[in-house]
Amino acid sequence: MTEVTNTDQPKVDTQPLTVEQLSRWLDEWRGRIDELLVQVDLAALDVRDELRKQVNLVENAYLAARSQLEEVGKDVKGNVGSTRDRVQKLLYDLRQVFDATDAAVRRGRHT
Repeated sequence: MTEVTNTDQPKVDTQPLTVEQLSRWLDEWRGRIDELLVQVDLAALDVRDELRKQVNLVENAYLAARSQLEEVGKDVKGNVGSTRDRVQKLLYDLRQVFDATDAAVRRGRHT
């Protein structure tokens, strides 16, 4: 069984994530990105531009993952497993960029 949480990568036992599970997980990430944007807007002016660039990277990773997931639905006869693997890799990348940006926002609050 697959477990998807707000804070972790999806945990997969033996079954790959379904399109629906990936879609729900992307929806959760959209909410987290929106919260991060609010934090960036509240950041000090001197760090805001740099944080905005990092948030743009997060959003681009999200959009790439969402686009790839939409391709899975269009290409049912094609190599769905490969596309799903690309989406999961993009989600991993999204998490890495998000965590780096979130850390930068936190550091910006303490300076």
